[in-house]
Amino acid sequence: MRDGQRRHVLVVAAQCRSMRTLSRLEEAARDLHDVLTDSARGGCVPRTGEHCSLIVSASLTTEDVRAALHEAVRRARADNAVLVVALLGHGFTPPQQTELHFMVAESTTGSTMSALNVAQLLTEAVDEPGVKGVIALVDTCHAAGAMPDPGRIAGGVRAGRTGLSVVAAAAADQAARGMRLSFALIDVLRNGIAGAGATITPDARLTEELRSRASGQDIGRFAYDNARFDAADLWLARNVRSVPEAPGGVVGPLGRQDLEEAVALWRADAWLPAHLSLDGLRSLETAVLQGDEGEGVDPRWGDRVGDVVASLLRCAATVELLNTVLADVLSSDFLREARQLAGLPAGAETEAHDLLRGLVEYAALRAVGADEPGWRASTRFVAALAHLSGAADVVARLREWARDLGAVTGFNDALAEFAEKRRQVDLRLVVSLAGSLTDWPEEVDAWLVGTGESLPVHERFACDSPGRPGTGEAIGKALAWARRRLPAPENLVNVDVAAPAHLLARWQPEESQVGLRLLGVNHDVVVRWSGRMDPARESAEMNDAARKALRSMASCAAVPVEWIGPAALHDRQALQQGLLTGRYDTVVGLDHHPGTLQDVLEQLLPYAPIILWPRQDARPDDGGLAGLVRKHWHSLPYGLPAAYRRRWTREHDGCVACLGDVRAIWHDEAWLEFCRPFEQRVVAGPEEEW
Repeated sequence: MRDGQRRHVLVVAAQCRSMRTLSRLEEAARDLHDVLTDSARGGCVPRTGEHCSLIVSASLTTEDVRAALHEAVRRARADNAVLVVALLGHGFTPPQQTELHFMVAESTTGSTMSALNVAQLLTEAVDEPGVKGVIALVDTCHAAGAMPDPGRIAGGVRAGRTGLSVVAAAAADQAARGMRLSFALIDVLRNGIAGAGATITPDARLTEELRSRASGQDIGRFAYDNARFDAADLWLARNVRSVPEAPGGVVGPLGRQDLEEAVALWRADAWLPAHLSLDGLRSLETAVLQGDEGEGVDPRWGDRVGDVVASLLRCAATVELLNTVLADVLSSDFLREARQLAGLPAGAETEAHDLLRGLVEYAALRAVGADEPGWRASTRFVAALAHLSGAADVVARLREWARDLGAVTGFNDALAEFAEKRRQVDLRLVVSLAGSLTDWPEEVDAWLVGTGESLPVHERFACDSPGRPGTGEAIGKALAWARRRLPAPENLVNVDVAAPAHLLARWQPEESQVGLRLLGVNHDVVVRWSGRMDPARESAEMNDAARKALRSMASCAAVPVEWIGPAALHDRQALQQGLLTGRYDTVVGLDHHPGTLQDVLEQLLPYAPIILWPRQDARPDDGGLAGLVRKHWHSLPYGLPAAYRRRWTREHDGCVACLGDVRAIWHDEAWLEFCRPFEQRVVAGPEEEW
């Protein structure tokens, strides 16, 4: 139901003089009307006065009922609303016929003209243009005879483009007693159905619930659905015991936006219900396939609607599968890690009530490249989930999903890529220049991490000459040493360079000449601060705070950068107060290159695990730096080395702003874990720790 959409109701309870008095008729009618007009349940509009929505009488005529129904239909038509009609009382079917006739005060079973043909009344009501659909609740004897002929509906003025649901108290040859259907329905609508959806609809689940409460009668239902977009609005009440779900049903905000845009271009007068169910999507798909050429239809956009609906149906099935297969491991952090691994941008899911659904829909609808198969991003995301689960049975079940999609090769390629990436990230050389207290170091320390040994292998290399060239030569020796320790065909890609603030403020480690080339040509260099390895500092406290901050960042959908301008840096006292109170505990971004960068870094590094700033020779910033970081956040820090390499090429010529202009000191959980042994040291000297 759209916000503000009205729903109308008419409850008619009639006694008949030729039949026995129904002692609980008025009670049933009033209670049913109450629950249907309860704003928290049925949500129908109650009416009083001349055209009231509840009629209970022992003196009703057929004209009274027709007039009341005519008025209810008129109001539903005016509001383009659903109409709920409840008929409670006596009913009969003529000999050799099954059409139910609703009895009023002067009705007799020997005269069909003295009563009302219910199927005919419902057929006329549902065929009225503007009425979104009709739900009929019939609590009489022989109630199944109220089911209209679908051919009569299809042959009406709306050509069958409508929806009707009927709930009947008894079979066509069966008596109904004690208003059992009404009281069972009141109970269900008041108390809800545990584990069901957000609304209670006249479906198999409701019928089952009613039958369990009304023994001795064959409660039945009838449904006619050719309403395209309106089927989802044929509900009786909001389910007070529903399982929480996305506000849009099986479609998230992103999918709904794409579908609304496509439908609006296809049919100018069309709109979508607030709650999009699988049945609603399939009805829309059928309408597109049938090639509707009515007034206001632009067939050129039919294919687009069909494509979006097909994608959303596949997304809904994928979400259901993932919720089942990954039930033991699904969490917000797990999903965001998979998003990052698959290469989906940060914030792709920020508008989603359901994080999993938001990511699945983004991959299917928004992350499709111009020259890529439509399933590529979805396959990579599902493969990332399988990879992170670490469970062979999960991988096998999700590979079946990929096979059904025709994407097994892409799925397996992604798994292989992720496994190689994990192995490469785990295998790295750590180079520390911690010994350079005031200038360049006399020696560098190196650790080879991720070789499978219980402790990283450590070695120290002397700098043959002081300064930048000598440091580069020592790093080259460390690389050669590390390569000799690796079995063929292992290749060392990742290099972490840890240095004091005074070097980080004026040195780009990836630009150090190591042998015949710059270090960053063949290696992905990540810059760290050596202070987090220093046992003389309060590194344990610093690193514990950083671990906590990184965990909070992982559950944050937005890019967690606190940008600082010149004014904030100038007020050093206020900045220090912000650091002491935890304001800058996540990511600090400098929106300019300060002249006193070393002092700024020395002040910030003990607090912020990640610091970003522009190169000194970067072009003036007008907010572009923050945009660059936001755009590429999901790829950092490992996207920076490739950006630096591009900066060295002609591609950078004429570039107004590029990621290669961003400098970063980055401490992630892997680095903090490497630093952990240093936190427990009593004496200095890295070699004594390992």
